[in-house]
Amino acid sequence: MAALEGKARDQLVAALTVASSARQCAIDAEVAWRETLFSTSSVNDPVEAETRRRATSFDNMATRSKFRAWRGRVAPVKFDMVRPAAAEARFGPFRERPQDYFQPSETPVEVSRALTQNGVTERWLRFDCPHTAIGGSVWAHVFEPEGGYDHTVVMCHGVGMEAELWNNGYHMAPPMVARGLRVIEPEAPWHSRRRPLGVHGGEPFMARGIVGAMELFGSHVREIGALVGWARETSPGRVAVGGISLGALNSQLAVNHCASWPDAMRPDAAMFVTTTDRLDEVAIDGAFARGFSAMDALVQAGWDRENVQSWMPLIAPVGEPGIEPDRIVMALGTADTITPYRGGRAFAQRWCIPPENLLESWQGHFSRAIGLARDPAPIERLCAILRS
Repeated sequence: MAALEGKARDQLVAALTVASSARQCAIDAEVAWRETLFSTSSVNDPVEAETRRRATSFDNMATRSKFRAWRGRVAPVKFDMVRPAAAEARFGPFRERPQDYFQPSETPVEVSRALTQNGVTERWLRFDCPHTAIGGSVWAHVFEPEGGYDHTVVMCHGVGMEAELWNNGYHMAPPMVARGLRVIEPEAPWHSRRRPLGVHGGEPFMARGIVGAMELFGSHVREIGALVGWARETSPGRVAVGGISLGALNSQLAVNHCASWPDAMRPDAAMFVTTTDRLDEVAIDGAFARGFSAMDALVQAGWDRENVQSWMPLIAPVGEPGIEPDRIVMALGTADTITPYRGGRAFAQRWCIPPENLLESWQGHFSRAIGLARDPAPIERLCAILRS
């Protein structure tokens, strides 16, 4: 602000004023929504509260477009890399026994009032976060076909994909709900309602480097276990886990370690979209890392390829799957440079994914994920596995 003068300063002040007003409207609507949806004594209409929450949240997010002129002045990620020695002090004991780090625990889950619109019944879940470095509440959005469902999928989103804040524009549930499944979409740490003030969705995951990955995975994988457990408590059907990009990285860690979990928390099937088991390649060689200059920040903090690889037990599924490979679906884009295709293909071979469950197409990272609605073959394959 101090470096701007005249018209440029006036424009920035005007943009900040609009953004501040929109943000306050979104906060007020969220507070009213929580009071309506999570209070048994509330007489307010949950559909009306949800409609207002979506609209004000979208308006708040849309104010980002007013700051396009200043994007070049601000780095896309404010790096806060944790050095290798600090990582060793915090996480070293878990490196030899990663299953202990990812062990979920039973936790009370609070369920909101239900609302039904457009043939879909929706609920929200919340419970205490299992990881002290992140804290707060875990949130998840539940979608059920109004006419009933047979099985459930816990479907995890990619980095920065905050569907709850964009008026349902990025939800993964619709094509699955249309096929008779119940879908649980958890909000990943540092996203949506779990996003700290002053960062964009998922920024700490990138900003904190390898430690950011360990913190996010260490929380979200355990949260997935808790959601599988809740799904079993509330339905006799089978439960699958899955995700896109970052969501796939989390759900495959859950599958990797679920053999040591309580029976009720173990998934029956899985679907990974645009994934790899080489997070070192994502962090060092991937287009996403290059675009955000993450490798430069890692090197400055004392990281290199060798010490990144030493932490693979806590950031990648280095072992065998905890469910049968023929119950795992993988959807890969052969032109993917974000989670590089060669790593995903090698991962599928290492886990012995059968050919009928490995669905590849000549698409990039984002087009493969977005294309699920137009090419639902991976979803239909998962449905067949759950109903077999």
